[in-house]
Amino acid sequence: MGLINWIFDFYQHSRIDRAQQDADELRAELRSLRNNGGGVDSERLLAAMGELALAVKTVQRLCVEKGVCTEAEFRQRAMEIDREDGRADGRSPLF
Repeated sequence: MGLINWIFDFYQHSRIDRAQQDADELRAELRSLRNNGGGVDSERLLAAMGELALAVKTVQRLCVEKGVCTEAEFRQRAMEIDREDGRADGRSPLF
């Protein structure tokens, strides 16, 4: 069992490392949304929101098409996750 545990630990650490890299990339992307004056660059923000919307729609459709969940289940889970921060506002905190 020692080798299996080592492999699992290695896998988990690689996932943690990737999550940290993803978080760093997200922070860099958020910083890039600022213009030279410190305000928000609205064009970059809209482009980032469009990319995010495309990614979410793609994941949702793939999940439904592959039979992972129904559209109703997806929406129900989204509502549950929305309420995790104590507010049902259709948003999730970024951090």
